[in-house]
Amino acid sequence: MSGAGPNTPPPTQGARGPGDLTGADIYILIEQLEKTYFGHQQKVEVLKGLDLTVAVGETVAVVGASGVGKSTLLHILGTLDRPTGGRVMVDRQDIFQMDEPALAAFRNRQIGFVFQFHHLLPEFSALENVMMPALIARMDQATARQRAQELLEEVGLAERGEHKLGELSGGEAQRVAVARALVLGPRLLLADEPTGNLDERTGEKVQQLLLGLNQKKGLTTLVATHNERLAAAMQRRVRLADGKAYCLD
Repeated sequence: MSGAGPNTPPPTQGARGPGDLTGADIYILIEQLEKTYFGHQQKVEVLKGLDLTVAVGETVAVVGASGVGKSTLLHILGTLDRPTGGRVMVDRQDIFQMDEPALAAFRNRQIGFVFQFHHLLPEFSALENVMMPALIARMDQATARQRAQELLEEVGLAERGEHKLGELSGGEAQRVAVARALVLGPRLLLADEPTGNLDERTGEKVQQLLLGLNQKKGLTTLVATHNERLAAAMQRRVRLADGKAYCLD
């Protein structure tokens, strides 16, 4: 492990020791993860040998200063970006050894995403937005509609399915985004600043929604956040600093 600066958290790496989890317990295993961005005559090392393990069904908050690599870590876990080095195992699969079609299929089957900006399509209703990933995955329309309606009910928006984006509050739009993330039945939910654009009260509702879905569905959940209350509600907090992950709990 690299030397720690004066403001660096205590050197307890984010990866648990080998005796802490059995193989059956581990859902995510990250070893020596590196990510470097190359720009004009310079390179920026964001992740520098990061280790992390996450148990099946665990909720983990990823915290740290802006620009430290929280979103980068989630994007790599979600296969939206590729690491420069290291290994990422999800559900016992070395995901970056897959070819692109297999990786895309894995992403669609296993991973749900919630972002700070909901990215809903304004010309479609809430129900149609939730259905969209299922239709892209070639689920038949009737099944996709039924699944989307069930999820809107789960997130407390059963009566808002026909409303378009302009008719929804910010919190309602984010709950639609959560429903959309779950429509294909993923096992892993990645949320990048899910309460970042919401007021405290609305953010609290989204927090309770995420925790409730974790308990009900057994979703392994990683949340990158600056929201201290949201982070404290997770089962474990991991701080990113100096390109590595440090356990806070």
